[in-house]
Amino acid sequence: MLNILLEEKKRHPAAGVRDYCKLLYQSEFGAGHMVSGADASLERLRAECAACGVGEDAPFTPVGGGLLRLHLRAIPPLGLRLETVNGLFLHACAPRGSVEGLEGKLALLRKNASMLGLDENALEAEIAPWRAAGYPALSHSEPYRVLYHPAYRLVPAEARRFLALFQRIDALLRDKGRARVAIDGNSGAGKSTLGALLAAVYGGNLYHMDDFFLPSERKTPERLAEPGGNVDRERFASEVLAHIGTAFSYRPWRCHPGKLDAPVSVVPRDVEIVEGVYSLHPDLRGAYDLRVFLSIGSDAQIARIRRRSGEALAKRFESEWIPLENVYFDHLGVRECCQLAFEAAPDGEPTRTV
Repeated sequence: MLNILLEEKKRHPAAGVRDYCKLLYQSEFGAGHMVSGADASLERLRAECAACGVGEDAPFTPVGGGLLRLHLRAIPPLGLRLETVNGLFLHACAPRGSVEGLEGKLALLRKNASMLGLDENALEAEIAPWRAAGYPALSHSEPYRVLYHPAYRLVPAEARRFLALFQRIDALLRDKGRARVAIDGNSGAGKSTLGALLAAVYGGNLYHMDDFFLPSERKTPERLAEPGGNVDRERFASEVLAHIGTAFSYRPWRCHPGKLDAPVSVVPRDVEIVEGVYSLHPDLRGAYDLRVFLSIGSDAQIARIRRRSGEALAKRFESEWIPLENVYFDHLGVRECCQLAFEAAPDGEPTRTV
């Protein structure tokens, strides 16, 4: 967090106590105080973008807490639709944070006040009434507004991490009026999380390949010897891919108790997302407009799966499912068929485009 505060001082030397407090508030609580409904939020965004024009601002600056400021003057060169920016902003409005978390960050601000060029008395004079009022949301100081004309939206850090993906989806929506996206890759690389983010930002449908688990009675040696054989791709193709773009229903497979669940009804959306290993099997990949691969190193993969699923399932992933996935990747050119690929960093968290 200190590095973020120092970067703010570098970018905006005239930033005052209130501006640092606002940054810390945003890092802890996000932008929930600004929620006014999706439609009203979009209209406000359009008006602000029209008023501020285009500039040479760096697109993103971090505020901490997994959030960034996306500067509105940088949006036109990025090629992002305002609907997408608004969707990212609304995602950053989810309830989060605590007073204890904010006060811990304010303690850091006090400790480093002199390094940031802040007067300690002025700092306490700002914080004391703010605390007494229950830490409401803050506006930037008047000098900050006059000098820097801030115009931005808070967005999740994934907006920068997966910027190329958002740009490609937005281009498809402009050119074709739709985007059908498949996210394949290593177990534990973040496919489900990314799929859920895209569905939230675009209001799209999300399908999970795990819902098409191959039933035990079909796991013959011959079937499992096929690269990509460990999924019921035939049922996925006939129940889902054959009907995308229309209203339909499908039945997810539930491993416990080992049977099909109740039908899930689907209405067509502009953005349709399929996530999961085997989503880019050659029998399926032609159905998509955009193919994405997520990868992660083996050590980070097992560590993440262990945290997520526990030791017993991690051992099964390592001995059974991951080897089958790797055969599929290696023999069927899965990564090679993708327009975009992202690789998780060694700790298994940040992701970068490759």
